[in-house]
Amino acid sequence: MVKIAAIQMCSGVDPEKNALRMEALVREAHAGGAVYIQTPEMTGALQRDRKGLAEILRPEETDLIVARAKALSAELGVHLHVGSTAIALEDGKTANRGFLFGPDGELVCRYDKIHMFDVDLDNGESWRESAVYRPGSEAKVAHLPFGALGFAICYDVRFPQLFRAEALAGAEIVSLPAAFTRQTGKRIGKC
Repeated sequence: MVKIAAIQMCSGVDPEKNALRMEALVREAHAGGAVYIQTPEMTGALQRDRKGLAEILRPEETDLIVARAKALSAELGVHLHVGSTAIALEDGKTANRGFLFGPDGELVCRYDKIHMFDVDLDNGESWRESAVYRPGSEAKVAHLPFGALGFAICYDVRFPQLFRAEALAGAEIVSLPAAFTRQTGKRIGKC
C-alpha cells in the first residue's frame, strides 16, 4: 500500500507566492504520510496575459518551482510530481512541462504537454495555447517502486492514443493534472 496526495491549489500570477503555497501543502501531505505528492497543472503561475507570462518565465535551470520541488523531494524523501509549470524555451516558445523528482531530489522524468487547447467558446472566450506553447512529442512512463506511471496534462485527456502508447510501454497508473476554468471545464465535458 502506498499513500498518495493530490495537492489542491489555485495558482495565481506570482510564482513566489505559488511556490510558498506549494511548499506548505507538500509539507502537510508529507506529514500525513504521503510518499508520492502531485501538484496541479500550472503550479508556478496561471497567467493568460502573454506579456505578464513573459515577465515571469524562466528556463528550467533557474525556475523557482523546479528548484523548490527538487529540494523538497530530497529533504522529505518523497516522490514529488509538479503537475506542470510554464518553462521558457530557447526558441522563444514556452513548454507546459511536468516534472517528477525522486526521494533523492533527482529528476526522474519530465513531460511536455502534447495537445494544445485551441478553442473559441460560446461566451466569446478564446484560448490559443499553440500561440504561446510548443507541444511535446513523446509519451512518457516512469517506473516507480509502487507502479509504472504514465504522464499527461489537461487537454491530453481528449486523445486516447497517448494513453494507449503509455499502456503499451507498461503504464499501470496515469497522472493527469488539469487547470480548467469554469467555462473550459464545461466545454471539455462535451466530448
